[in-house]
Amino acid sequence: MHAVEIHLPRRELPRQMYEMRIWLDQNRFESSTFSCRDADLDVVVSVEFRAARQAAAFAERFAGRADARSIADPDEQTAGQILDTGLSRYAVGG
Repeated sequence: MHAVEIHLPRRELPRQMYEMRIWLDQNRFESSTFSCRDADLDVVVSVEFRAARQAAAFAERFAGRADARSIADPDEQTAGQILDTGLSRYAVGG
């Protein structure tokens, strides 16, 4: 997963969440998780995406910070290995 953190003034949260939803829908991006938490002076919105390019675009649009330590999508890491071996990731050994 690729995480993005956005710090917002509390009074901006409703408007920004509305804008985020519209932008996500227009770009046909789907977040995997979404959360808000109170910080000392603001609200921190955390959004995770499966695709790094979606996280980067979202962070750029909403002045957020993409977390470089996010866990990469397992499918992105293993897709080449699965194709090379000819095994499906759903195969059951026995």
